[in-house]
Amino acid sequence: MLGPIPSPTPVPIHFAPRLGASAEPAEAIPIIDIRSTARSVTVATLEDGIRVDVLAGLSKPYNEKELPGLLLYNEEGLRLFEQITYQPDYYLTGLEIDILSRHAHQIANSIPNGAILLELGAGALRKTALILDALETQEKDVTYFALDLDKPELLRTLAELNGRYTHVSLAGLWGTYDDGCTWLKQINDRPRIILWLGSSVEEAGQFIRTFGDVLAPRDRFIIAIDSRYHKVDSIRAAYNDRAGVTRRFALNALNNVNDLFNVDVVDVSCFDYNPYYNEILGRNEAYFRCRKETQVRVPSETPILIHEGEYIRFGFSH
Repeated sequence: MLGPIPSPTPVPIHFAPRLGASAEPAEAIPIIDIRSTARSVTVATLEDGIRVDVLAGLSKPYNEKELPGLLLYNEEGLRLFEQITYQPDYYLTGLEIDILSRHAHQIANSIPNGAILLELGAGALRKTALILDALETQEKDVTYFALDLDKPELLRTLAELNGRYTHVSLAGLWGTYDDGCTWLKQINDRPRIILWLGSSVEEAGQFIRTFGDVLAPRDRFIIAIDSRYHKVDSIRAAYNDRAGVTRRFALNALNNVNDLFNVDVVDVSCFDYNPYYNEILGRNEAYFRCRKETQVRVPSETPILIHEGEYIRFGFSH
């Protein structure tokens, strides 16, 4: 469970050793807590904000109900998503690794010495490591910040790269995308490079503009974008793999609702994962379908009726 969120404060950046320096013994990689109360002064924690969104989303009319996508990314969700990226049906990771394997040095050429790299929703770092390896080969002194919601996963994934580099230094940022954007505004004395690999949000254009507004002409925004021109069956399989990992990943969000309220408010057995690829809009739409009539019972709140056959939306992937 996420803990209390302090107000954000400026954080000093410690850069890697200068060119030609010897690698020091590996030390623990710092994780910087940048979580903030972005909603209002009455909302003290990120968890409170998600609870508000859950209640508001489930209180909507029939077949208009929704749940926040943040529910997917607790510690268990991040581990399951990493498993998804290894599934043969999930073609996106393989394509990204192929592209990065061929063009990592070209990307590194565009990153100036002394820059900071901020990766949004870092997750597993096997793709990012291809870029970091290229930067190390070019002996560029840069600092890489992995931004993610779950501190244990940040510690685990960054530890896999600990001691690997001399010129590239590593740190984690614990918070949301909004927290990362706020933090980035405080850093203006170095070139800033944003990495967004294999991610998706519902309003991608607005999301990119939000971060783009922070950047200066010397900064860069490196984005991986999937094409709409794959076979429809391949796209459907990518978001509903034969091994069922994506289904477990999705249903874990409902388990997370129960964790969030510290009581079983949702009967997870009453729901199934029901993705739909919208060919007109070019996006995968993720829904829970209610298998039998049930109620969501949040303490001190009026029970919310979910009808058999009703859909609850929880994400788009463009």
